[in-house]
Amino acid sequence: MSHSLRLLSNPFRSLKRSIGTVHDGPIGEKLADKDYILVNDRAYGKIKRFDQYVAEKQYFVTRIKENVTLVNPHSLKNRKVETSNVIRDITCYLGTPQCQSELRHRVVIFQDNNRWIKQNLNVPVLFGTTMNAVFNQLFAALMTYVILKWLYDHSKSFVIPYKRMPLIRFAEQIQHDQLQIEWIIATTKVLEKHVYLSNLKKTVSG
Repeated sequence: MSHSLRLLSNPFRSLKRSIGTVHDGPIGEKLADKDYILVNDRAYGKIKRFDQYVAEKQYFVTRIKENVTLVNPHSLKNRKVETSNVIRDITCYLGTPQCQSELRHRVVIFQDNNRWIKQNLNVPVLFGTTMNAVFNQLFAALMTYVILKWLYDHSKSFVIPYKRMPLIRFAEQIQHDQLQIEWIIATTKVLEKHVYLSNLKKTVSG
């Protein structure tokens, strides 16, 4: 079945103007139109709405939230192309048993190398303009990221699924000293285990 891609010159042509106080979620629902391929960001992404799009034969592409659970994944590609930045190309159910899609959806996971520093290292302002100053700041941010990523990856297995969060939120909560109690307990377990193993290694080697 062919499907022509057309440009929606004015997607808000049938919508009433607002003063910016209305949440854009409900407004986004009105943009669905089977004559077009709907492209939207994760703010508009709801699992039930994905099922609805498929049922209504609405073609769509959206960025899903990082903490969405991928259930019973099935790979669509047996071999990874070396020149591609696609990490996984699968079909799966989305969400937890409390809120899970009834239909399987295609999910493509890829690495965007061009925006990695901006998205992950959190360097909004450079403290210096010389090459040495810039590299020093980037290396410091990179070391911080590696430590946080290590702590996050080792801790999330101790956190029940519905309390898990994406890495970026984990880093923000640590930065503002607002880490959730479940994550505090999990990170404490990881650090205590790491310290114990380090001390044990020193004892054995000594």
